[in-house]
Amino acid sequence: MLDTSKKRGKPLTVFTLVMMTVIAIDSLKNLPVNAQYGSSLIFFYLMATLLFFIPSALVAAELATAWPQTGGIYIWVREAFGKRLAFLAVWIQWLYQIIWYPTILSFIAVTAAYLISPTYAENKTFIFVTILSVFWFATFLNCKGLKLSSMVSTWSALIGVVIPMLFITALGAYWIYSGNAIQIHFSGETTLSNSFTIDNLRLFITLLFSLMGIELIAVHAGDVENPSSDYPRSIIISAIIILATVIPSSLAIAAVIPKKQIGLASGVIEAFTIFLNAFHLKWFTPVVVLAVAIGSFGIFFTWLLAAARCLLVAAQDGSLPSFLQRTNKKDMPITLLITQGVIFSLLSAAFIFMPTVSSAFWMLTVCSSQLALIYYIFLFACAIKLRFKNPHVKRPFKVGKNNFIIVSICSIAILTCLISIGFGFIPPPEATTSSLLTYEIFLSGLIITGSGAALLIYRICHKE
Repeated sequence: MLDTSKKRGKPLTVFTLVMMTVIAIDSLKNLPVNAQYGSSLIFFYLMATLLFFIPSALVAAELATAWPQTGGIYIWVREAFGKRLAFLAVWIQWLYQIIWYPTILSFIAVTAAYLISPTYAENKTFIFVTILSVFWFATFLNCKGLKLSSMVSTWSALIGVVIPMLFITALGAYWIYSGNAIQIHFSGETTLSNSFTIDNLRLFITLLFSLMGIELIAVHAGDVENPSSDYPRSIIISAIIILATVIPSSLAIAAVIPKKQIGLASGVIEAFTIFLNAFHLKWFTPVVVLAVAIGSFGIFFTWLLAAARCLLVAAQDGSLPSFLQRTNKKDMPITLLITQGVIFSLLSAAFIFMPTVSSAFWMLTVCSSQLALIYYIFLFACAIKLRFKNPHVKRPFKVGKNNFIIVSICSIAILTCLISIGFGFIPPPEATTSSLLTYEIFLSGLIITGSGAALLIYRICHKE
C-alpha cells in the first residue's frame, strides 16, 4: 500500500476534498452536450441523479469509511471478490480514463485556439501538439507531490468551474428576464414526448459520464486526517455544489443557443461569445476563455493522478510488474505517470487519423463511457457483496439500516448502467451503413481487448 506514514501531516482537508471532487466531475466541457437535451434536460438529469449519481455517492461514502486505506476501488473489490477482479476493475478504471484524456485535452486545445485564432480549432497538428504539451506538463506537476496537486485542483475548481458556471447561469437568467427569444420551451407534455428520442437516448450515456467520479477522491483516503467523518461530509457538499451549478448552466446554454449551433468541442466558447456580445462585453471574452481552459486543465489534472495512484496500489500488491511500483521522494507514482504518458502520446494520434476533430471527440467519449459503466458495475456489486461477506466491519457511514436498502439501490444502479451501455451502441446520426458496423466492432473490440489485456497481465505477474 501507499506509505503515507512518512508525512508529517495529512495534506488534504474537507475543503480540498470538496474542491477535488467538484473539479473531477463538474465540467464546462459537458455543458454543450447537456444543452442538446433542450427541455428534456431536467427530466434526464433527475433520472441520472436518482438512478446513478446519488447511489454512487452513497456507496462510495460507505466503502471509503469502512475501508479507509489508500487505494479506493482496488481495495473494495479485492475485499469483495479477490485480487484478480480487483485488478480488472482498477485496470478498466485506468483504461477508460486514458481513453478519455484526449477528449478533455482536445477541449483545452480548442479553447486555446480561440485565444490565438479560431481557425486552429480544426487544425489537427495544433490539437496534437497542444494535448501532448498539456499532458506532460500536468505529469510534471503531479510528480511534485499531493500538496501541490490538491492546490492546483482547488484553484482550478474555483476559477475554472464554479465561478464560470455561476456566470453562465446569471447571464442565462438575464437573457430570459430581458424578454429575449428562448430556444427551449417547458411544458410537461412536450418535455416527456421529446425525451425518449433516439438522439436523447444516445446522449444519455454522455450525461451519466458527466456525473461519474464521486468516488475518485477515495484513492487519497490515506492522506486525510479523519476519513471516517471528512469523506462523507465532502461527498455531500460536493454533490450539492455539482448539481446546483451544472443543471442551471446547461439550461442557460440551451435557452440561448439553438441546438443546431452547439458543437461538441466548442459549444461553451460559442455560448460565452454569444452572451458577451449580447451584453456588449466582447472585451471580456479572453478572460472568460482563459477561465474555461484553467477549469478543464484542473479536471484532467485531478483524474491523471488518481488513476496512477490506483494502479500503484495494484502494482504494490503484485498485480503489475515490479518496476511500476517505484515512487519518488514525494510518494508520487513516478514510473506509472511516465508509462501512461507514453501510452497516451500514442493514443493521441487518433486526432491525426480521424476525419475530423469532432468525430474523434465523439468516438473517444463513447468508448470511455462504456468502460466507465462497466467499472461502476464493479463498484455497486462489491458494495452488495461486502454487506454479506463482512457484515461486522464498522461502517461509520452506512446506506440504510438493513441490507435490503443497499441491495435495492445498487441493483437499480447496475440496471441503469447495463441499459446505458446499450444506449452507447446507438451510433451518431451522421453514421452510414458501412460505418455503423465499424462503430459497433470498435466499441465491442475495445471492451473485449481491454479486459483481456488485464487478465493476461495478471496471469503473467502471478505466474498462474
